[in-house]
Amino acid sequence: MAIQQDYLKNHFKHNVEAGKLQFGVGFETTSADVAEVLATTDYDWLFIDAEHGPHTIQTILDACRAIAPYGMTPVVRVPDANSGIIKQLMDSGVQNIIFPKVETGEEAEQIMYWASYPGRGNRGMGAPAVRASRFGAYMDYQDRIEAESMMILQIESKKGMENLEAIVKTQGVGAIFLGPIDLAVDMGHGLNIFHPEVVEAMDYMIKRIQELGVIVGTIALTPEQAKKYADMGVRFLGVGADTGLLKTMAMNTLASYKAVL
Repeated sequence: MAIQQDYLKNHFKHNVEAGKLQFGVGFETTSADVAEVLATTDYDWLFIDAEHGPHTIQTILDACRAIAPYGMTPVVRVPDANSGIIKQLMDSGVQNIIFPKVETGEEAEQIMYWASYPGRGNRGMGAPAVRASRFGAYMDYQDRIEAESMMILQIESKKGMENLEAIVKTQGVGAIFLGPIDLAVDMGHGLNIFHPEVVEAMDYMIKRIQELGVIVGTIALTPEQAKKYADMGVRFLGVGADTGLLKTMAMNTLASYKAVL
C-alpha cells in the first residue's frame, strides 16, 4: 500500500481527550498557500472558518491537503448545520466540525443524527469512493470513524447557555466550543468579552460543561486570558487568525521602518 501513515487517526481529538492543550489559528482566507505556511508553525490545529470566511468545500479541501504533510489537524466551522454540508465535509475527510450557535438540545440531536451512520443517524454511505477512506484504502473506515471524528457544538448565546445541559448531554457530542464574542453581543455588551457579565457566563459554562464530562474549548484574545482558561481546564484554544496576523505584522513592520527613515 502506498499510504505510509494512518490518515484516519485524529490527533486533535486524541490529544484533547488526553488533556493536552491544543492551540489553533484561524484561517479566514481561502489560500492553500497561507494554510501551508501556518502548518509549518507549532500551532496544533487550523481553524478553517467557513462561517465567516468565504470558503467553499473545495477551498476547505485544498487547505486540508496543504497541511496534511505537517503536524496540524484541520477543524472546520460550518456556516450552519445541515445534512448536505456535513456529508460533503466528512466524505472529504474532515473529521472535526464546529457547528455555530447551537441553542437547544433538539438542534444538537439533529446534528448528531446527520453526522452518524445508521442506526444512530442517517449519514449516507459514500466513503469507499471518496477521500474520507482515501478512496477505498481504508476498508475499515465505517468501523473506525465514530472513534476518530469529533462533532463540536458551539454555544454563543443566552439561549444556548440556558439550554446548556440539554446540548452537552446529547449522545455523541465530542466537545463544546464557547463563542465569547457573539455571547457578549447577545448579552448587550458589544464586542466587550471582558465585561463582568460575560466573564461570569464564560466561567460558569466552562465549569459546568466539564462537570458534565465533556471537553470544552474557546478563543482567547490575550495570553493572560488563555492562561486563565487553560488553568480552568479548557483543552483547545483559538489564538489569532491569518488576516489579523498578516495585518498586524504588516503595520508593525512598516511602522518600524518609518520610525528610522
